Amino acid sequence: MENRRQKEADIKQVKVYSRSQDGKWEDRGIGHVAVDYMEKSDDLALFVYEQDSNEIILMHRISPDDIYRKQEDTIISWRDPLYSTELAVSFREVAGCSYIWDHICNVRRNSNFGTLNLS
Repeated sequence: MENRRQKEADIKQVKVYSRSQDGKWEDRGIGHVAVDYMEKSDDLALFVYEQDSNEIILMHRISPDDIYRKQEDTIISWRDPLYSTELAVSFREVAGCSYIWDHICNVRRNSNFGTLNLS
């Protein structure tokens, strides 16, 4: 049981980065990633909770726009339009990256489906 919990924690573990004004990637912390609804909203968001304090170190509304890039098998990056900055999450495990990437793709797919004119 303990091994299973540890494996689930490893899959969700990420390191968060933001690009500074001089173009360098800055470490914003290590935490556990989750996809959940934003408070008082139907929008899904990417949350990263700091691993020790459980404080939110990243909250990003998943955009229907094509702003996301999957790099290698363990990194997802994007330019956050709200903060005009480039962000990235680096996953400890390939499975965690794939899981979150699938959620992002589903949000984009469902959003695009909703805008189709079916009449």
